[in-house]
This record gives sequence, C-alpha cells and structure tokens, in this order.
Amino acid sequence: MLNSRPATGLAVRRVRLSNKDVKRLREQCTALAPVLEGAGAVDEIQLSEREFLYLIDGEPLLLRTSRRDAGNYVLPTLYLVHKSERRRLLPPYPMAVVDAGAAVRIVNGADVMRPGIKHIAGEFGSRAVVLVTDERARTIAVTLSLYSSAEILQMQRGKVLLNMHHLGDRVWRACLELVKK
Repeated sequence: MLNSRPATGLAVRRVRLSNKDVKRLREQCTALAPVLEGAGAVDEIQLSEREFLYLIDGEPLLLRTSRRDAGNYVLPTLYLVHKSERRRLLPPYPMAVVDAGAAVRIVNGADVMRPGIKHIAGEFGSRAVVLVTDERARTIAVTLSLYSSAEILQMQRGKVLLNMHHLGDRVWRACLELVKK
C-alpha cells in the first residue's frame, strides 16, 4: 500500500489489487471488462470516502463511485473517454448533446436538466451510463439516467441525468495529476 498526497491536495490510499480482486472487478462491471483484459497491474486509489480510481497499467481508466441517490457504480473516467488508446474498448455509450448554457453548469457539477438537452444519440433505460457532450462534440460528463431515453424525449422539464463525473472535478484533477507522474 502506498500513501501519497497529489498536488490536488487530496489524501489518497493506493493499493495494488490481487488477481482475485481484478477478476471480481471485471465481474462487477461486465460492460467495462475489456478495459481490464490483459492488464499487467491494477491499482485502486481512494480519493474520498465514496470515490475510488482504478489505474490500469498506470492509466486512470475506471471510477467506482457511490451516491445516496444513485447507488454504487463503476464508470469510465473522462480520461479514458478522451485520451486513452484503450478508448476502443469502451462499449458504445449513448450520448446526450447539451446546449452551451447547460454545458457551463454541468462542468460546474450540476445535474442535467431536460431543457438543456438538444439531442439524444442512442437508446437507453433508467440507470444507464450516458455520456454528455457539448455542441462541439466534446465529452464533458459521465452521467446516470433517471429515466429511459424515450421518457426523456417526452419530458419538457426536470432533472433527467445525474452528473457522476465531469471535467474539472476532483476525479478529473486526480487523473491529470496521476498521468503526469
């Protein structure tokens, strides 16, 4: 176990996962299992009481997080979505394209409200992982749907996607700091 404090000011705990733990993680997040295939080393870094990053061969690719209103999830990090060569291993996530006004709020941590969504690409059910992009097709957040895509398209207002990880958040800053090392 390694303890360190990155420049982001976050106290973290770093643990190398055993093969058994990696297998369990792969079973827990079957959609993201290809990202773990052939991994030489998988480290778990605790960022907070509810946030854990998984470094696969030194790259911060997965996030395990929990929210009282959403439960526990293993999600791709925005680092994986944006920069990693392993991006091709991601499942085809549905996307919600938001207008510029909504994008600013989402990058500041807001959940996604129905009026800010301009377009939905792909079909999904409730509690599905949905990537949020701005009008220039830049992925700005990883969210969980509160409703199916069909229900969202019928709605006029209300919160529809929970913001689990966004550009500029603690996870994003930690990813950038870890990649620098």
